[in-house]
This record gives sequence, structure tokens and C-alpha cells, in this order.
Amino acid sequence: MSKTPVSILQEMMVKKQLVPNYELIHDGGGTHMNTFTYQVTCDGHRASGTGRSKKDAKHEAAHAMLKVIAAYNSYPQLPAAREEPVRTPIAPVVPEPQRIPPSVPFLNAVGILQELCIENNLQDPEYVQISDIGPPHAKIFTIECRVAAFKEVGISRTKKQAKQDAAKKMVDKINDLVADMKDIDLSDVEEDESMKEETRCNAIAKSRYLTLSRLPTTKKLNLGFKVSEYHLKIKNSFSSEAREQMVDKLKSLIPPDHSEISEEFVEYLSSEFKDFLSKIDLDISSMSLESIALDSYITVMRINTVLDIVQVGLGKTKEEAEYYTLLKLINSMMFLLE
Repeated sequence: MSKTPVSILQEMMVKKQLVPNYELIHDGGGTHMNTFTYQVTCDGHRASGTGRSKKDAKHEAAHAMLKVIAAYNSYPQLPAAREEPVRTPIAPVVPEPQRIPPSVPFLNAVGILQELCIENNLQDPEYVQISDIGPPHAKIFTIECRVAAFKEVGISRTKKQAKQDAAKKMVDKINDLVADMKDIDLSDVEEDESMKEETRCNAIAKSRYLTLSRLPTTKKLNLGFKVSEYHLKIKNSFSSEAREQMVDKLKSLIPPDHSEISEEFVEYLSSEFKDFLSKIDLDISSMSLESIALDSYITVMRINTVLDIVQVGLGKTKEEAEYYTLLKLINSMMFLLE
């Protein structure tokens, strides 16, 4: 890496036990195209340099001084100094906000988006201000709306309108996605053997999204602790003796023989498990799904823990599917309490 004129001059003067003296003689002028001028004095010589920044001006002054010293002492021509990039300030690009005609009625897109997220079981929208550009009397605000992995940006002269603009774009995006899912013909997908398995499964999942997203749920309160610490919160809510009794109760619900699964036993198991959950302020919800295979049934169940515990069971009968789903949930709760 080549040395700068300032460092070369410094080393040269140190050998003579001297120190270059730099003096700022022009401080920029106060315009948007500032220039600075430094004057350097050393070894009886004087030189000056001008640049767009103080650093550039200082380097130019040192370079001029090296030329003066070289000419005075008849030194060979100095090597070219390393050029510093010119630091020209770049004016920020001010985005142009979309102007809404006065004839267009106001639409509360923020409220509509909130309701849309609740209906489709999506996380609450998050709004983040990412920039505010322009003079104080005419700022342009940019706000980003985030829902799951989706992002949309709104730009306006007020924060409120920028938020509305971002929410409106997000509403349009989600509505378009949901509309696309409704258009999928499940029967065609299931019968198309040429379609790759992964693509086929993705298409089936999309077609069932609207049904799955409406699985009954209970609104959760702000618990005041991190989700990753929920299992500790559950454990600390009970004494060791109480937890042992709860685990023993759950173990007693699991039959030693799974060969005969009657409708009466599944009803009994479901009732006992719901009663167990109600004692620790938890609820369970369930629904049946249509299976691709004609001789099988699918059941989905969810416990409103934080995060939700969701299990899926597959069986040759509806009772069998519910039974295996309940067993998975019972084991999950035992794991949470042990």
C-alpha cells in the first residue's frame, strides 16, 4: 500500500527532528459545495492545498510541500501520490408519495388488514418506519408493513397515511393469495399422477389452507415471559409432587392394548383429557380432514399452549384417527410437565 503525502512528509521531517505545522486557512465557505484550504510550514518552506474535505486539503498541502522541497534540493521527481477519492456529497433521493384524489373515499386499510389476519389465522401486522427524508416542513415518510414473510412499503407526507398505504398493499397481496388458493381444483391435483410428489403435496396444502386456518382457537393473553420459557413456566406453576400426579394421570389414560379402539373408549379418553386440560386452564380443539386415500381418516387437534401444540392422527376409521391424535397430545403434555 502506497504512503500518503502527509506520512511521507512526516517521516522526512522526523529525520531532521522537525514537525510539519498544518493550519486551516479556509473552512469551507458554508455552501453545499464546500472547499477547504490547508497551509503547511516546515524547514523554512510554505505550501498550501485545497480539497473538498479537510483530509483532502491536508494531503494536497503536503503534496505541494514535497514538490517545493524536491525543487529546492534538486531531488529527482517524486512518485505520484496516492489519490484520495473525491467525497462529493450525494443528495438523498426523495421518494414521491402517491397522491390520492379527493373523490376517493377514505378506506381504513389498517383495520381491514387486522381483521383479515385474524380471519386467516395470521400473525398481527407489524409496522416499521424505515426512513423520513426531506426538510422538517416537508418530510416524506416510508413505513414498512410486515405480515409473516410478506413485506409492503407505504410512502406519504404523514406517518398515518404511509401506514395506511402499506396496509392497503398488504391487504391486496393477501387477498390475491387467498383467491389463488380458492381456484385450486383438488380433484385434478389428486388424480394427476404425472405431477411431482412435492408439487402435488404443496398444491393440496394450499387448497386446504382456508379450512385449516379456521381451526377453532382461543385468544391468548400477554403472559409476560418469553415463548422459549413457557415449558419452565408450566413446570414452575406446580410443585414436584403435583407434577408427578399429573404425569401419572396422563399415563393412566394410555391403554396397554391398542388393538381394539371403540367409539365409546375414544369418547371417554377425549372427555378425560379435556377435563385434565381444563384444570390447568388449557383448551383443546379438533377437526377432521378429507384424506386422499378412500380407506383412511385424518384428525387434527390443537392445545392452546404457547406456542400451540398441534398433532395429526391417521387411521382406518374416524375413531382410530382421533385416538392416535389424542395419544400424541397426551405424550406431548407429559413431555412438557416432566
